[in-house]
Amino acid sequence: MYDNSLALMHAMREAGIDYRSDTPEDDENLIDTVRVGWMGKHLPRCVLAFRINDRGAHLEASLGDIAPAARSAALELVNALNGEYRWMKFAVEEGGALVCTSDIFMVPEVAGLFGIAGMGRMFDTLDEVYPRLAEVL
Repeated sequence: MYDNSLALMHAMREAGIDYRSDTPEDDENLIDTVRVGWMGKHLPRCVLAFRINDRGAHLEASLGDIAPAARSAALELVNALNGEYRWMKFAVEEGGALVCTSDIFMVPEVAGLFGIAGMGRMFDTLDEVYPRLAEVL
């Protein structure tokens, strides 16, 4: 497991943030996975996955499936959201899943600070935009 993954989990533990690691600490995978669940005022319970390597983390949250009849409207909405929230990327996957992703630089010395800040920014943004997303889910 990468040092930045361990530092992130340590910071989460100290902050009282519940998480689950899919990667054993003695594993030497190419990517570590840490998951955090949250629900907001508007956002139903969702899970954010940190996919961590030695340089940073890719954050990803799956928000549900697009109704087939709403695909065109969903693509327009995703394009609008990508213009409004440039630090995050919204996408409709080929199978119809709506996902939100973000990448953050994360070395061990700042993994906790950057990781928790990136997670908070993503959850806050998802809670803010979920009423608009719910129209196409």
